[in-house]
Amino acid sequence: MDRYFWNVGGPKGDGLACVVCGASFIDARVTSVPVGRNPADESEVFACKEPCAVVLAEDAERMAQEMRAAAGLDDADVPDGHDDPVFCVDGHFGSLLRDLRTLAGTEALLTTSDDITTIRFLLSLTARHAETAMMRARLVLARTKAPDTKEGDE
Repeated sequence: MDRYFWNVGGPKGDGLACVVCGASFIDARVTSVPVGRNPADESEVFACKEPCAVVLAEDAERMAQEMRAAAGLDDADVPDGHDDPVFCVDGHFGSLLRDLRTLAGTEALLTTSDDITTIRFLLSLTARHAETAMMRARLVLARTKAPDTKEGDE
């Protein structure tokens, strides 16, 4: 799944500057690598290949380890290439997140709109994405079923 960089604008949001240190890729002539997306328009954002992208990768791995530890998981619970790709960007979880972002945007538009035609369109959009999000959420839940607990372990 792509990492989203919130509150990036200007050259950083346009992919012309590093999202970490702000170095201009045009002026500084540093090598850049894609590190995520700008949630405003789903465009790629970039970081300096060294040291910024390395720091981001280390930080992401550290956060993932902390989250696995907090959830009581170990390295055996981490999916590998042979596992179901439900959590990849194009998988069901990624699609679920896109549906939820659409619903959040629709909710914001519904609170400000007073045109009946626009409201009807937004309501139809809400119904379609809510139903799809519900089905995808159920599918993700089914594929990530918690391990069976023995009686008395609760």
